[in-house]
Amino acid sequence: MAVAERLNITKAAESLYISQPAVTKHIHELEQKTGIALFVRKGNKIFLTPAGEILYNRLGTIKICITNSILNLVL
Repeated sequence: MAVAERLNITKAAESLYISQPAVTKHIHELEQKTGIALFVRKGNKIFLTPAGEILYNRLGTIKICITNSILNLVL
């Protein structure tokens, strides 16, 4: 989600405290395993594909549900 939010692999890597090559490897592995391109690379810029946008939106919804579930358990 960090790459989708920043549209910058280096900045995403910094926010995750991992290397840029590690982030690139994870993206590549996810795209290979699913057979779905999540990002389009144009020069040094990166953009979400339509499938990437759908996945990002659904992951955001899941993240909210998990956060709310944890809060409900604590309260």
